[in-house]
Amino acid sequence: MIYRIEVLPPARKEIESLPGHVRAQARQLIRELSADPRPARAKELRGRPNIYRIWLATRWRIVYEIRDEQLLVLLVRVRRKTDIDYESL
Repeated sequence: MIYRIEVLPPARKEIESLPGHVRAQARQLIRELSADPRPARAKELRGRPNIYRIWLATRWRIVYEIRDEQLLVLLVRVRRKTDIDYESL
């Protein structure tokens, strides 16, 4: 099954502000999530069902929600590991 990717406006701004090489990696990873929204390196957040994080270029994390019933991957945040606050999601 192919999942549709939707990027929330804050995440879109964060992606656009990434350094060029990291932005390219982010776009590739996002495309790959449409075919496999739960790759081996993705981790589900404790206490947050269907919310996952995945490392990007060793410093950043992509946080996204999977809505299986809609075949949707919703990108919530793309931030440096030190700047991300999972409690506010």
